[in-house]
Amino acid sequence: MATFTYKTRTTRKNVLTKVYIRFNVDRHTSFYVETQYLVWSDAWDNKKQSVKSRIAFTDDFSEQQGRELMKNLSELRSLILGEMAKDPEHAMTKTKLEKIIYAFHHPRSVVNGKRVRSRESLSDYIGRYVREMESGERLNIHKLRYGLSTIKNYKGFIIQFDEFCKAMHKRYDFGDIDLKFYDDFVAYFTAKDYSINTIGRHVKELKIIMRAAREEGLHDNGLIESRKFRVLTAEVENIYLTESEIKAIAEVDLKGDKQKSIARDIFLVGCYTAQRFSDYSTINEGNIRTLESGQRVIDLKQQKTGNKVIIPIRAELQAILDKYDNRLPKAYEQKVNKYIKEIAREAGIVDMVEVSYVESGEKKSHLVEKCELVKTHTARRSGATNMYLAGIPTIAIMKITGHKTEKEFMKYIKITEEQTAMELMNHPYFAGK
Repeated sequence: MATFTYKTRTTRKNVLTKVYIRFNVDRHTSFYVETQYLVWSDAWDNKKQSVKSRIAFTDDFSEQQGRELMKNLSELRSLILGEMAKDPEHAMTKTKLEKIIYAFHHPRSVVNGKRVRSRESLSDYIGRYVREMESGERLNIHKLRYGLSTIKNYKGFIIQFDEFCKAMHKRYDFGDIDLKFYDDFVAYFTAKDYSINTIGRHVKELKIIMRAAREEGLHDNGLIESRKFRVLTAEVENIYLTESEIKAIAEVDLKGDKQKSIARDIFLVGCYTAQRFSDYSTINEGNIRTLESGQRVIDLKQQKTGNKVIIPIRAELQAILDKYDNRLPKAYEQKVNKYIKEIAREAGIVDMVEVSYVESGEKKSHLVEKCELVKTHTARRSGATNMYLAGIPTIAIMKITGHKTEKEFMKYIKITEEQTAMELMNHPYFAGK
């Protein structure tokens, strides 16, 4: 009986390579046909025909890309098996398999059995991609609708990409996205004094769009997978607030300012739950229940990931929920970001913090007051960090925050070298016990 397996055909380590199909017609006859799917050689297991279960994912090959690759290979397998079942008496040939794979990769490029060139340009596709995100026709990897902040970022990318094209006096299409484009793209935004992370976000968005277009058969350009076509990142000053600083914010007298009071309370809910603003700002009675033990908890399905989390309600959080009859008032993130900086200043959170930034491609730094760095996401990071410092097991905190790996979680929280040393002093090895 004919069988086939997915394989890579290189012995080199850490190189980008195509996934091939080895088709076994019988015990003596086999042949290879390449797919258009790319994978890093170190990430692929030929025996299991899958992405390795234990690898260090990076921006070059993320966990999401790994899942998408396996999903696409599964769909291709189903198509091939279906075509084999239609004509069981005739052995599969290399030419026939190549046509099946081509049709799979180019569903829009075959009309009445003839290849035709797609008329949709890269710019047109980017516009359609974002419209489909907004309408809900295009879902994220978790099969959920994209969040408003993600859609906002992609809308911003459309504007930036159009401005770049105008500055270069060129209309870029799928085949033009190469390493020269990458260098020009990065240089253009660097000259405009965009931060490294903003430039990196635009590169990441373009790579995601290019991958989606390739999966839809609009091109076969794999240059975005080159390690040189990398997503730039830089350390940013993501601060956290200590328990005493959070208490100081809670104690600021805001009786005469209802809007500020609401913004402060919603921010504190984030500190006590370690959730994202989109989740902690919309908590209502439907999220709250009482366990048999009598402990009250919040049940949430995180909007961004679809993860289900259960958060114990501490006394300070219960007081806020009681204040609003278990339904937090509507608040806009932009307003909360504005007010919480002012409230943090009133709470005396004005220590100077060194902030690094890039200007004209050169790394620089300056001092700012800590209150100026407080924003809605500071609440989530503060909650996770304070839980860790309180001695709650990492795996238990991850159940609340939704982080998948301990490595990812430890990169997220803000633990200084001094705090680590203080923790180690209590360890029997250093305490001499």
